[in-house]
Amino acid sequence: MFNVLENPTFTRPVKVQVPKGDSVEEQTFKATFNALDDAETDGLSMIDTDSTKEFLRRAVLTMDELAGENGKPIPYSEDTREAVLSKPYARIALMAAYHTGMNGLLPGN
Repeated sequence: MFNVLENPTFTRPVKVQVPKGDSVEEQTFKATFNALDDAETDGLSMIDTDSTKEFLRRAVLTMDELAGENGKPIPYSEDTREAVLSKPYARIALMAAYHTGMNGLLPGN
């Protein structure tokens, strides 16, 4: 039986490949997403930066396990969200976590 939920959400780890020196450093945080339906994504092409940011503003409900440059935890807020979305490598990681979560794929599959 399929249960029709009006506003389903899901939480996934977000693995960010942060550029560092001549390599990358994997950093992680958790994001809770809204499972958007077609009406909520209509008109979003996700082909450019602005459209991708708008998609993520709609999809991301909250982010946890975030830290500032000093390593101290910082709370989620709209300003924090915008700071995360300003980083291309973070947007890529959020999109990957969202689509993996929507498709029910697990790492290693």
